[in-house]
Amino acid sequence: MGRPRSYSREAVVEKAMGVFWQNGYKATSISDVVRETGLNTASMYKEFGDKEGLFSAALDHYRDHVIGPRYRILIDNPNLEGVEMFLRNVFLGAAKSEYKGCLMMNHLAQKHVISPEAAEQVGAFCAEVESLVEAALRNAQAEGDIGPDKDTAQLASFVVFCVHGTVLYGRHDEKKHVIPNFYDMIMREIRE
Repeated sequence: MGRPRSYSREAVVEKAMGVFWQNGYKATSISDVVRETGLNTASMYKEFGDKEGLFSAALDHYRDHVIGPRYRILIDNPNLEGVEMFLRNVFLGAAKSEYKGCLMMNHLAQKHVISPEAAEQVGAFCAEVESLVEAALRNAQAEGDIGPDKDTAQLASFVVFCVHGTVLYGRHDEKKHVIPNFYDMIMREIRE
């Protein structure tokens, strides 16, 4: 019988997530993870299999605990108000000086350096977000808040496209200041 675990799996995943988020998957070494988490290499391999297994756990943790509350806005408010609150939340976060992007979006841009399984996780996350936005826009259309001629699927793709751009601009110190200007433009496109 092995020794009982002397660490919190969730705490290790959260710390590893921070390292991947800061450095990116490719630039994060096992020694970086070991140093940050305090978990020894043997325990890390036993618990997660390899760096990819730990990264997958970090993506799940990010989705459930970090970014989940932002998307909860769309679940709790599947309407135009929810889309507005969601976009304001994204824009406010990206405009902060300490903003480091979105772990998912950062790796969407680097999907060639992560495993196919991790790329699938990131893709599923993006599809889920778009689906939530589309459902909210469909409800807004049914409530008469947006025109009946609007293609809600195409509009949802546009909104998520803008969110991706916001994430990138949020990492660009010289573009960060323009982020708030785009909110009104996006909402005008949705409403008109």
